[in-house]
Amino acid sequence: MESSWVIVMTPIRRGQMTTMECVRTSSDNLDQNQIVHVATGVNQGIVIYKAIIDDKGAYTPLADSESEITYKCFVVNQDSNDVRAENRKLHFWFVPSAQKKVTSFLVQTSFMFFNDLITPGHVPKDYATFIKRVMRLMLLDKYNNISRIHLDVIPLDKNEAVFEGMEERDDRPLEVRVQEQLMRTIEEAYPNVLTTEELSKVIRQDEKLIVRILDQMLSEESIHRMAMEGKHKGKFAYVLRVAQDEENADLGMGKVEVMAEGNMDVITKMKDKPTVAIITNLMCEKRAVDAMMQDKTTYVRYETKGGDSHVYTIGFIGPHKCVSTKLPADIEHVLLVGVCGSVCNLGDLAKSSRLGDIIIASPSREQDSAYIYCDNVDEDDSGQFSFSLKNWTIPDPSLMRKAASLVNEYGPSFENAPWNQLFAEVVSQLSDFARPEGVEDKVQMQLGDGQIIEIAPPSIDRAGNWPMVRLGPLGCGKPVVSDTYLRTAFADERGLLGYDTEFDQVLESILGNRCNSFLIVRACSDYHDGQKGNVWQPYASMQAAAFAKSVLLQLS
Repeated sequence: MESSWVIVMTPIRRGQMTTMECVRTSSDNLDQNQIVHVATGVNQGIVIYKAIIDDKGAYTPLADSESEITYKCFVVNQDSNDVRAENRKLHFWFVPSAQKKVTSFLVQTSFMFFNDLITPGHVPKDYATFIKRVMRLMLLDKYNNISRIHLDVIPLDKNEAVFEGMEERDDRPLEVRVQEQLMRTIEEAYPNVLTTEELSKVIRQDEKLIVRILDQMLSEESIHRMAMEGKHKGKFAYVLRVAQDEENADLGMGKVEVMAEGNMDVITKMKDKPTVAIITNLMCEKRAVDAMMQDKTTYVRYETKGGDSHVYTIGFIGPHKCVSTKLPADIEHVLLVGVCGSVCNLGDLAKSSRLGDIIIASPSREQDSAYIYCDNVDEDDSGQFSFSLKNWTIPDPSLMRKAASLVNEYGPSFENAPWNQLFAEVVSQLSDFARPEGVEDKVQMQLGDGQIIEIAPPSIDRAGNWPMVRLGPLGCGKPVVSDTYLRTAFADERGLLGYDTEFDQVLESILGNRCNSFLIVRACSDYHDGQKGNVWQPYASMQAAAFAKSVLLQLS
């Protein structure tokens, strides 16, 4: 950290806003009349000037910075649960030699600095320590191209001190809120049937209230009631209402046939069997895939004796007969299509995906595996972590090569990519899969000690609002996904682009059935593992389905 330079910090107060100005300068240029403190020891090179109180607007701000990062900071009192919130903005200026470089270099350098500043578990707990960390980072040789940083801090009122995951007040009538929860729960469970007792536990409301609202939903013909059998005889269960022998245009499922018990072997009786299986997890993922098919029929068997119901849809994508299901059949190709969580990589923005961006699981220069599952994490006495892993490669990379060819042909802007047109055509009929309106794409980071920040996802070289497509490794595993620090550390170590919900058993099943040609197509619906909230899931599901269809149309 030794340097011939010093970092001078000047507090500037203008109304409610406070700016901390940190400037790199030579010790020969210091104004001795303004100095209030010169640090020594480990903080040598840091100088504090007198504060500027600018109530009359006399202070003249500098010209526009060359890069800036805006984020919200929330500090939660662990005892009272009170929240203090601020808007913070970091402005960066660079030395003349760096100013000649491309804008992406300046932006990347800014975010590398920010990434070092907010490393989870090492974030300063107070302003003084935070500003000291800014100045200590500026003294590092790796950041000697940064000449000046301003940190603007604006307090937010209580109405603005709300972050994702925080309980928000909902003043709508209880019945309205419960009906919304019931519909969402029944939709996601399809084709499984749910009893009033099960719904009451999930929604956490009195069973009598649940029954009353379900009766209202039955009169609106949005759900269907079924009598249970076997040990559950005498009870009723509920399932999403899907019209039989009709096209179900509003669901994208095509014609639906309800099969009797033990009669789901439709595929084995077909003369021309499907050659492609598309596996999904969420209902919105399956609907998105089904919407990409033509001449389709959905087969469903409702299990009324307990256990899982079954559903699959058979149709065509181009010349390929496909089945969308939960498990692969005896077929040539398998596609796993759905949502995942993005890794917000501040240290390498080229690997950082936004919501709706598409990730194709594939090996990279740093990583031989396409999919990595962590089932355990150990920490040694020195605080170093070791990860217990399972790795999957794709034995037959033909589908992956088709995907890579599409990315190379239509990237980096993707404006004229065929999957954008496929997406637009389907969403014009199924509007609930459109990009969410009035909802910000924002990353939330838990920094420890009750500190949380929200920031707009960083990106460079992005043309317009078209989703980008990247190829690289996907990871999964609760031991790393559930911990902010481990999530970041594991992604950095393995070069991950995203986190998936645990699909390790599905991959074992695919390879166990000797299907060597498979492709994992994911689109980002959150910054976790694709399962945190459902606002972006339909949109991301349709993006993934549109790209998957584009890959299949490339197969001969």
